[in-house]
Amino acid sequence: MKNLLLLLSLCAFFDIFAQDTTFTIENYRIDLRQFTLTVSNVNSKVYDKTFFSPMGYSLDMNNDGIEELIISDYQQIAGFEYYTIYVFNTSGSFYQTDSIYSGLKEPYFIYQDEIEALVLVTGSPDFDSMNSTGLETAFSPLTCWCFDDSSLAIVNDRLYDIFLEENTNNIAVLKLFYEEQGKDCRITEIMKPVIASIYINYIRADETAMAERTISQYYYCDDREKFRQVLINLL
Repeated sequence: MKNLLLLLSLCAFFDIFAQDTTFTIENYRIDLRQFTLTVSNVNSKVYDKTFFSPMGYSLDMNNDGIEELIISDYQQIAGFEYYTIYVFNTSGSFYQTDSIYSGLKEPYFIYQDEIEALVLVTGSPDFDSMNSTGLETAFSPLTCWCFDDSSLAIVNDRLYDIFLEENTNNIAVLKLFYEEQGKDCRITEIMKPVIASIYINYIRADETAMAERTISQYYYCDDREKFRQVLINLL
């Protein structure tokens, strides 16, 4: 339901195009065929690129009246999906302006009232290695970006609510798992990616005390300080 509401709320900002489709942005014809993006202008090809599993978006990222082309792509490796998002300029010349590797977390766009802007939310790939504990769902701290006309810039320090909302969901998962499986170090080892995500999200919201409380409250192994230092080193 949450994903559906998010999708509906974003319909005012962009159109979504699946694989095997043709559409127009500004003066460019966009052909997305299976793995290949081909861009033409007056029947002349100006750009092409091959992806793994692309999905196309038409999106005015900075509210300047000009739509950018967004391609969200993922590659399957060892049963996991690793995401990268690409941004293409369509005003004047067509070219790739930026790309962000999101890792195991599927990137998405959401409007944030705190900064009155559309925000790209990705994962934090440096933490992806923690998702090897057997959990079916991958967990990663949020990284938030805004488009500044030519590239994407991190805006974590300008946001607050999105990190706490994410942690509300993650803590619910963590509590339920402990209630069902027991509160001991063996279960903590499985839940490390969830705990890490909660900790870093609090740090990025400048809620250091809540981050430290997460370790003391939900980490049941004896190496708390070592685990905390690992997380700090990955920031």
